[in-house]
Amino acid sequence: MSYLLYISASPQGERSVSRSLANEFLAKFSTNNPGVKIVERDLISNPVAHLDGETLGASWSPADTHTPSMAAKLKDRMELINEFKGASEILVSTPMWNWSVPSVLKAYIDQLVFPGKLGGGNPNDSISAKVTVLASQGGSYAPGTPKEGWDFLSGYLTKVFTQLGSKDVEVILAELNYVGMVPGMEDLVEKKLASFAQAQEKTKLRVA
Repeated sequence: MSYLLYISASPQGERSVSRSLANEFLAKFSTNNPGVKIVERDLISNPVAHLDGETLGASWSPADTHTPSMAAKLKDRMELINEFKGASEILVSTPMWNWSVPSVLKAYIDQLVFPGKLGGGNPNDSISAKVTVLASQGGSYAPGTPKEGWDFLSGYLTKVFTQLGSKDVEVILAELNYVGMVPGMEDLVEKKLASFAQAQEKTKLRVA
């Protein structure tokens, strides 16, 4: 069955900017694609385990040498990989924390990248799905800003999903979300609103 896999990584609930954009994406997607199921993997309510020695050992050793714990952890890893590979389209919503991705999303990615199963560059371990990333940022890291070049999320996620096989990856950013919360950013209200409106428009255009 065809399905869209929605991966969410914000703990902010209804206050989340990235989840808000994702909700708009999903509403339009459901209207345009009534026969396509939406599968959500919420990394906040159901976090993925970080890779550990048992998981890595099980990933590269014969099954008959695995302890029950190793076998269970490898089974969990393969379920994540197969779910990801089976998606016809992938949507990710996430904040940018400390110039990169939240640890819950990094843990998920670490579980996915498993050469020979996913991410090795061969057709059998690659995806063909379109990937859309909706990301919120507290400040702005655009050209000409004081922290230009500090956005390590956009390039990283683009590289990851391209390496996993996607030939269509787009990162859509909503900037300046600390405005209204952090003192000294009061003059940036209009830029914040404009950034969100632009992200909304890009999100709508991204929906097939």
